[in-house]
Amino acid sequence: MWVLVIVAMIVSTFAFEMQLEARIISAQRKRFKADRLALAGVELAKAMMAFEEENPGEDIVYEDPYLNEAAKIAKGVPVVGYSEAFGDGTVTVDIDYEKGRRNIHKLSRDGWKELFIQTGVPNTKWDTLLACLEDWEDENDAHRANGAESDHTFYRTRGYECKNAPVDTVDELLLIKDWTEEILYGTPPDALAEAEEPMTGLAAELTTWGNGKVNPNSASRTTLYSLGIPEAVIDDIMDARLGLDGEAETEDDGITQEDFAALGLSSDLFTLKPEYVTITSVGAVGNITSEISCIFKLGEKEASPLFWLEGKQH
Repeated sequence: MWVLVIVAMIVSTFAFEMQLEARIISAQRKRFKADRLALAGVELAKAMMAFEEENPGEDIVYEDPYLNEAAKIAKGVPVVGYSEAFGDGTVTVDIDYEKGRRNIHKLSRDGWKELFIQTGVPNTKWDTLLACLEDWEDENDAHRANGAESDHTFYRTRGYECKNAPVDTVDELLLIKDWTEEILYGTPPDALAEAEEPMTGLAAELTTWGNGKVNPNSASRTTLYSLGIPEAVIDDIMDARLGLDGEAETEDDGITQEDFAALGLSSDLFTLKPEYVTITSVGAVGNITSEISCIFKLGEKEASPLFWLEGKQH
C-alpha cells in the first residue's frame, strides 16, 4: 500500500512539473512572438512613412485601410490604433508627431506658465520649477532666486550634479529639483480622490525635438493654449482637422494647406510638415504583449532612428 502511495506521489509530482514547464515554455514562446511582432510593427510604420501618393494634395479615399492610414502621414495627421493580424497574434501601431508638442528648448516663460495652468500645476510652484530648470541647464554655478545648483542638498544627497547643458529627453526633467513624476505624468489614479489640486501631467505636451513650430493636426488643445492664440482660433483648428464629415479618425481628417491659409495660421508658429515621428508598436499574442516606442527623423531617402525604447512587456 505504501509503495503505491509513494509511486502515486512521484507520478503526480512529475505530472505537475511537466505541466508547469509546458506553461513556462508556452509563455516564453508567446513572449518571443510578441517581441517580434512589435518589431514588425515598427517596420510597418516605416513602410507607411515611405508611402508616396500619386497625386499629393488631393483627397483620395483608398479601398485598402493601410493606404488610407499611410496617406495621413504626408499631411501630418496622426495614425491611431492601426492594427494588423499576423498568424496567432496582432500588431497595433500609433504614429504621432513630435511637432504636435512644445519644444522644451523653445518655450518662453509665458508658454511654460500656460502649460502649468492647463495641466493643474499650482502657481506657487511655477517660479521654482523654471528657476531649477534654468540652473540645471546653464553653464555656470550661480544660483537663481528659487533655483538650485549642484551644491544644493537635493543633488548632493543623490550623488549627481547639475548637467549644465540642455536636457536631452523629457524624462530627464525628473532629475531636476522639484520636477516630480506627478508634475510630469499626472496625479496617480489611486490618489485623485484625496488630491486637492490634481494634475494631468506635462510630459504628453513636451518634446526636445524640432524647431519649435507646432503641427496643428496633432497638437492637443492644451498645447495650442500654450501658444497664446485666441480660444476661437483653437476651436477653428480643432474643427478643421476633423475634415468635412466632422468626425475624428476618418479618411478626410487633417488640415490641408488650403485650410492652413483659410484659418490664417502663422507659419512662425505652425507647420504641416511632419519631421520627427513617434512610433508606438504593440505586439500581442494571447494575453502577452510587448511594446516598442521610438522616434524617427524623416529624410529624403528614408527615416533615421533617433530614440528607441523597448521592453515594455505585460
